[in-house]
Amino acid sequence: MPTIVKTRKDPFRALLLKKRNELLAEVKRGPEALATNIQSPDAVEFAVKAAEQDLTARTADLRSRVLQEIDRALERVARGSYGVCESCGEEISQARLKAIPWARYCVHCQEIISRN
Repeated sequence: MPTIVKTRKDPFRALLLKKRNELLAEVKRGPEALATNIQSPDAVEFAVKAAEQDLTARTADLRSRVLQEIDRALERVARGSYGVCESCGEEISQARLKAIPWARYCVHCQEIISRN
């Protein structure tokens, strides 16, 4: 099973940690928007506030999922399996890892998974 050489993993580990810290900082600011009272006698204002809360909740959910993926990627770095496709076992391209450092699958396998 191929693995990315340690010196090639270090920049990705740093990138993962940086993204993780950014997301955690955003998560700390997020609950305030959800706590906003959406009750309003104006139907339009109520709809706007409800839509904003919905968007905030969806964004928080997405951040949470990305944080989980980042944590899993950091575990793969520690185990020495980072950069290896979980489906076919081949190396994930450097370009893909630069774009999505928490990627679990190579482009080919991700396309197959996305279609199903």
